[in-house]
Amino acid sequence: MFSRIPTVLRSQELIDRSFLKASRITEPYYPKIETKIRKEITDRVSTIEGITCAHLFKLVKKFPTIEKLHPFYYHMIDLMFDVDQYKVSLSKAQWAGERITDLSTDVIRRLKKAKTIELLNKIMKEFYGRYSSIIMSIDKDLIFLSRCRDWIRKVPDIDTGMPTFIIAGMPNVGKSSLLAKLTGNTPTIAPYPFTTQTISIGLTEFDGKRVQIIDTPGILDRPMKERNEMEMKSILSLRHIKGVIIFLMDPTGHSSYSVEQQENLYTEISTEFSATMIRIQTKCDMTPDRTERIAISTETGEGLDLLREEMQKFLK
Repeated sequence: MFSRIPTVLRSQELIDRSFLKASRITEPYYPKIETKIRKEITDRVSTIEGITCAHLFKLVKKFPTIEKLHPFYYHMIDLMFDVDQYKVSLSKAQWAGERITDLSTDVIRRLKKAKTIELLNKIMKEFYGRYSSIIMSIDKDLIFLSRCRDWIRKVPDIDTGMPTFIIAGMPNVGKSSLLAKLTGNTPTIAPYPFTTQTISIGLTEFDGKRVQIIDTPGILDRPMKERNEMEMKSILSLRHIKGVIIFLMDPTGHSSYSVEQQENLYTEISTEFSATMIRIQTKCDMTPDRTERIAISTETGEGLDLLREEMQKFLK
């Protein structure tokens, strides 16, 4: 949803674009030169107003209203920049658009009453000067909003209204392979803010109901104490995604992590997240031992039907 936020023009860019379009306006022959010039100036003022206000009001409309965001997105964005400054900058864009509208309305009214070419040109120059002053006064706000746009677009596009399963566990326990088996399609790869990692988002269906499955390589795969504060807050934002966590346990030793290390991570995640958790034994084709009620192998397909049945229980 954040991909629809338009590019934010700098003040000078907006002025240059508006003035260029206005400068190309010419009127055909009129018997009275004053009438021709009045019509040209009026059209130029209207064009400048139209281009400028369309851009500014579009920014206000397309940038998300913070208070209406899902808590996951709210907390993510709150980590990225000053939310209060964000609100102020959007309100200034709205203010500038309204001021330009009022200014152009007043100028057009004065143009209708002007009788001489000298007065018409004077009114036009005054409009250009006051217009430029208003737009330049919000340049810092437009720069800030442009940065906000870049930051916001980094937030992963998770459908917070869709039933969701989040795959967690130590590295190399088979999370990516399980995602591929459950969804059967190429997942969407999204960067995760404040970390060097990405998450993978796959979609599937259970009895006609769309389900979202998120793989978290590099995210929910090591203790929080190994993270810096920003990373930790970013990861804990996942608590606001209402779903079920599928935690993978690998007892074979092939992941290079001991069972004790995996148990510690499971305990930490279950403490930090209030979500329901399903424990899954992976790589069961590599050992005859069964340490969990549900044991799967993404190589042979063993146990995957049982896992799907378990997942379906939560959907009901």
